[in-house]
Parts: sequence; structure tokens; C-alpha cells
Amino acid sequence: MAIDPATRAEILKHVERLAREKVAPRAAEIDRSNAFPRDLYGEAGRLGLFGLWVPEEYGGIGPDLVTPLLVCECLSRASLTFALNVSNCGDAVTPIVLGGTEAAKRKFLPDIASGAIIPAFALSEPGGGSDAAAITTRAVRDGDDYVISGRKMWCTNGSVADVCTVFAKTDPQAGHKGVSAFVVPKGLRGFEVGQDEELMGLRGSPTSELIFDEVRVPAAYRLGGEGEGFKLAMATLDEARLNCSALAIGGAIAAFGQAVAYAKERRQFGKPIIEHQGLAFLLAEAASDIAAGRAIFREAIELLERGRSHEASTYAAMSKLVTSDMAMRVATQAVQVLGGNGLSRKYPVERIMRDVKAFQIFDGTNEIQKMVIGRNLAKWDLPFDEFKL
Repeated sequence: MAIDPATRAEILKHVERLAREKVAPRAAEIDRSNAFPRDLYGEAGRLGLFGLWVPEEYGGIGPDLVTPLLVCECLSRASLTFALNVSNCGDAVTPIVLGGTEAAKRKFLPDIASGAIIPAFALSEPGGGSDAAAITTRAVRDGDDYVISGRKMWCTNGSVADVCTVFAKTDPQAGHKGVSAFVVPKGLRGFEVGQDEELMGLRGSPTSELIFDEVRVPAAYRLGGEGEGFKLAMATLDEARLNCSALAIGGAIAAFGQAVAYAKERRQFGKPIIEHQGLAFLLAEAASDIAAGRAIFREAIELLERGRSHEASTYAAMSKLVTSDMAMRVATQAVQVLGGNGLSRKYPVERIMRDVKAFQIFDGTNEIQKMVIGRNLAKWDLPFDEFKL
């Protein structure tokens, strides 16, 4: 289901107001305190933003691909941390929507859609981050239950989540075909939260260790059939990579806007520094970088809207690679434009530069994106249509 343009425009109008009036004034404080902004998460829930990933019959207004990406790009211009708090919902919910039993959907999706409960996505492990097929967390069938044991790392919103989408091996000898997925609520015996990582950026979005010590989960909470977890993870990652692109683009635009405004006001050698060729050229390159990144992002969205395919997956990987590298360049250039002030926490560009670095790593490092693109090229040749006028 795609949301109609008029509804989308109305949603984005409310999101822009939320970003301007409530998120932007809190962005620096969220970074300083490193505290998850539960009140703002509640505001997003009241606007129905988490329902964008959830079908109507389970309390949502989706699922819709485009609107959540535009929402997250808008929010990321105010605070990349809060935009990630919101966008992470899509990673966790998509496998439930695609593979959940009716019982699991009825139990969890309405409360996720309203913001009453927070979901998290638990795939990566200490020895299985980029190599998702190498996970060692086990899920052993025992009657009407599965017993899950293992340890997950780098789980965004993990320590504040109420329910997690967890990937585990049901057949350790079958490689990626032995991975299954489960929805696991907090509070079950043996399910514990470990430590949150102290990250250089995205402070206020906890990145957590989750520990499963013989956690007993009903078989009705398995997502899809046994061995279908890897397929669910990969389907989720296509959209997650576009989420990364949306966040990276929003961060780049925010940093660029700060740099241009500063360059127009700051005077050196008798004129605004934007009139000096060296800085004018730097800003021109940044503007062109952002425009190019948005173009490939939009094409990737268009392909994925048509349906899942190797071409759509290739473009999702290319979009994530291009936009996250672009955001890092633009944020670094923005710091350069501000000079010494760019290093000060009084100016947002310092925070933005720390924040955007993560998107070169999240949802598969950019080196992994190059591997994905290269493998797809080897199998299916160039992912470009014929030249058309």
C-alpha cells in the first residue's frame, strides 16, 4: 500500500513542525546527555509515524516505502540521533510484517504503531557483523517453543526496546539457509541487556549488547519458516540501506546549510568568505555532491517501489555507498568552512560530522556495499536500463 500524495504532504507538514519546534532545540542537549529522548519518541508515536511501516489492519497506515524515508530525511536535518531513533523502527518491524504469524502481528504491531512499545533489530554479533551468515546464536526447537542462546551486538535502541527481532541458527550446518528469525519480547527469563557502547556520535541512540541465555520463545513467534531468516534480513537491509541514505542526505543538507550561512556572514579581507574563490569552490562541490546523492537515492527508491529485485538491491547498495561517503565529505567541508568555530560544540557542524560517520558503517560497511555491487555485476551485468530519450 502506498500513501497518496495529499496524505504524504500532510504528514510531512507535521513532521517538519515537530523537527523545527521540538527536535532541533533539543539536538545539542540529546548529544550532551546521551539519553534516549522518550518524550520525543512519544510525540512521533502520536503523529502516527511508526504506523508508516505497519498495515492498516494492525493499527498502522502503511506499509509505505517513500513516506518514512522522507520523514527521516526531514528529522535528520534537525537531529540525526532522533531520526535514527525513529527510522530504526522500520528495520525491526519489516520482518514481522513480512513473516509474522497472525498471532504475533496482532500482539505486537498495534503497540509498535502507536509508539507504546519500542522495537529493535538484533542481527549482528561479536563475530558476525558484516557476515550475517556467520552468526552463532542458536535456536533449538523444544516442543511448542524454541530455546534461544547467544549474544547480539550493535543493536540500535536495544537497551530501551520492549521487543526485538532476533536472528538465530536453527541449522548450524546450513550456512545462511540455517538462519531463522523470531520476535522476542523483553521480560522473558534469560533475556538480558548488556552494556551500551560509548560511540563518537549518534549519542542518545543506544547501541546495545543483548544476551540470550536459554530464552524460551513460542514457536508462534517465529517469523517465516525455518531457514527463512536470512531472506527476511536481506529484504529488510535493502530498505535499511535507503534509510541510511535518507539520514546521510539530511545530515549533509544540515551541515551544508550551516556552512553557507556562516560563509555569508563571516568577513575576512574585506568581504564575506563565500566570495573568496577557495571557499566558493568548496561549497560548490558540496552542493553538487548533495544533488548527485539525492538523484541516486531517488532512483533506488523508484526501483524498490516496483518490487524486490537484484537491480533494486544493487541500487540500494549504491545509494548507501554514495550518500554516506558524500555526507562525510560535506560535513568535513562544513567544519573546514567554519574554521576554528567548526571544532567547537557551540556549532552544530561538529556534532553532525561525528554523527554522519556511522552511516558509512551501519547496515553493512561501505566495503560490504562494494562487495554486494560487485557480486551483482558479476551475475547480472550493469544495473542500468538502455539509453532512452
